[in-house]
Amino acid sequence: MGFRTDAGPAGAAAARFPHLLRPGRLGSLRLPHRILMGSMHLGLEGAGADAARLTAFYVARVAGGTALLMTGGVAVSPEGAGEGGRYFVFGRAADESILGSVAGAVRRAGGRIGLQLFHAGRYARSGETGLQPVAPSVVPSRLNAADPPRALRAEELPELAETFARGAARARELGFDAVEIMGSEGYLLNQFLAPATNRREDGWGGDAASRRRFPLLVAERVRAALGPDFPLLYRLSGADLVEGGTPWADTVAFARALELIGVDALDVGVGWHESAVPTVGMLVPRAAFVPLAGALRAAVDLPLIGSNRINTPETAERVLAAGAVDFVSLARPLLADPRFVAKLAAGEERRINVCIACNQSCLDHVLGRPATPASCLVNPAAGRERDFEFAPAAPARSLAVVGAGPAGLEAARVLAARGHRVTLFERERHIGGQLRYAARVPGKSEFEETLRYYREELAARDVVLRLGAAPGGDDLARFDGVVVATGVRPRRPSPAELPGVDLPHVVAYPEVFLGRVAPGRRVAVIGGGGVACDVAHLLTEHGSASPETMAFLLDYGVLDPDQTRAALRPARQVTLMRRGPRIAPLLGPTTRWALLALLRKRGVAMLTGVRYLEITPEGVRVQRQGREELVAADTVVLACGQEPDVGPAQLLAGRVPLWVIGGAREAGELDAERAILEGALTAGRI
Repeated sequence: MGFRTDAGPAGAAAARFPHLLRPGRLGSLRLPHRILMGSMHLGLEGAGADAARLTAFYVARVAGGTALLMTGGVAVSPEGAGEGGRYFVFGRAADESILGSVAGAVRRAGGRIGLQLFHAGRYARSGETGLQPVAPSVVPSRLNAADPPRALRAEELPELAETFARGAARARELGFDAVEIMGSEGYLLNQFLAPATNRREDGWGGDAASRRRFPLLVAERVRAALGPDFPLLYRLSGADLVEGGTPWADTVAFARALELIGVDALDVGVGWHESAVPTVGMLVPRAAFVPLAGALRAAVDLPLIGSNRINTPETAERVLAAGAVDFVSLARPLLADPRFVAKLAAGEERRINVCIACNQSCLDHVLGRPATPASCLVNPAAGRERDFEFAPAAPARSLAVVGAGPAGLEAARVLAARGHRVTLFERERHIGGQLRYAARVPGKSEFEETLRYYREELAARDVVLRLGAAPGGDDLARFDGVVVATGVRPRRPSPAELPGVDLPHVVAYPEVFLGRVAPGRRVAVIGGGGVACDVAHLLTEHGSASPETMAFLLDYGVLDPDQTRAALRPARQVTLMRRGPRIAPLLGPTTRWALLALLRKRGVAMLTGVRYLEITPEGVRVQRQGREELVAADTVVLACGQEPDVGPAQLLAGRVPLWVIGGAREAGELDAERAILEGALTAGRI
């Protein structure tokens, strides 16, 4: 499994991470450390599933040392599977065959794998199944209001509980090592517990004891089907984060009842899909929700598993050392780096490719319309393991990569890993390109982890790094080939396109990100894409006090609520303007809503359908909805697109083999996902 507990590398790492690398138990299952892989839907399951691709994904995490893997939820009945055949369903012979194949491959590789029992309830969509969703009561979700559920009849509930039990027994027959019941994130069992969605008055709802009757029946039936010695976990909601969610006292009582039934561990989740509180994005601080799990410590004598935004060994060690939880469940961090545990055990934790919680390539893929398989922005091999088995260089060549943005960094890393001799040129004094800008945005500091990862990888793989260097054609012609990854430059309209664009208070967005200008109190941003939103976020982050100052003043009661709100009020008024009908239309569905909600709280004005007339010393004259108006501004920021920067390609045409990638090939909306993927695939082919 890539993990050793002797006096070698793992022994040294254990001195630094004594809680994280300590053996543990989940019921009868002995595990070498405290890192589990949480359940994720990968978009590789269900109808048309590629068994080989799915197996390669799980086996790669076993090879990387993960103690116990958990599958994406497997529906216990067809109506609970959701839309479009995206889920495996018990009773489908093809689905069960693939699941058995995956379990066998994981065990042959020396790993352990659990299966999650799943029913979406009102979150299901009829889609291609033609089956109406079911729920405790007829309370549609706002996420699929056009597909309302029907209320389950009282006589259906014991049989539905039995379908969970049959699924659990089948999981054991298929060779799985544990079973987890999904009772969190707003799915069916969670819906029974919450007053908002359980309005029944028939003994399966009403008071708290009646609302938990069906989830407890499911747990009882599953426990009986598995027998007393087979590991059983329950994914419990620590906080629903919706109006009418499960009260905390009910959650505690439910946890105690699960312990009496014989559940072996509680895996504590948080939030429903319709919650207005971000739970998994980059805006969420690391391990922010672990205290919810820890709060159950006094109620039950069961192992507790913490999850959500635990993405580094240091964070995991901290929450374990504090006694909040007994295990940590990493899902997306193991997309970002399948060798997370192996690197940690080898004392190479600084080479871990850390999940930055961008959601762009994982959740946004799987939940998109149309859905696509999950991958990872910082690790494009995730979900594509078989496509990324690059052959060693034969022969090794001397190659130059020009540009140390995301595309160039990944290209240099892969080329060097294959055995090529690589020199990476960057005209700035720092690596990162557009990633440097992103890392400066409040709530996006995780991008610094990506830059740290590349620094470590380049050094470990002997890439020659030339910073502050803009090589000429003759310099580059001496190499056997050149990868041009010079990225993009901001598009600046001409004075003919936009009169006044050359006025002194008009600046391009990089000047703001790099702190080279001091914007005034009123800022107009020409552009409404992702970059423009980041500008608005940066410029409205804090009022007159830092978060540390606010915490101090609140702890000592210096500020009252009105003073607190005043201190947090942004110091600038920012206006975003876009020609099209929507702000940030290309941001993914799981991040766009949270970002726009935050900007609205900061008082950012968002104007769409704008026609720019001219920039004046007083602001920007625009036409909107048939009327002219002045958007008053002391500073005007241009964030209206990018253009490819292809200088080296023009110098080298016909002189050496040349590959142009990333923004230098196609600007479009800035997209680190595409840049890193192109860098890897191009380097894998050279």
